[in-house]
Amino acid sequence: MLYFLISAICGIGGGIFSSQFFKEYSLGMLGNVITGFLGGIATHTLIVLVVGGTGWVLAIVGGFIGGVIVRVAFSIIRQRMSSDS
Repeated sequence: MLYFLISAICGIGGGIFSSQFFKEYSLGMLGNVITGFLGGIATHTLIVLVVGGTGWVLAIVGGFIGGVIVRVAFSIIRQRMSSDS
């Protein structure tokens, strides 16, 4: 459970961190936090299923990278949806 929480917190950090570089695609503070949180949790679950274990480094790096990936993905989807209408 501790690794799960670390992944979620690092995912939030990744979502906020990536918004500094992709300002034109920002989802707002709440959107960045939520997508980062979801990315951290999804990555944690994926790592546990694939690797079969947990660890500090996996929780921190996986959560952070997952937060960045999901935040950027949601930004791209949002941009595409707004440009189509």
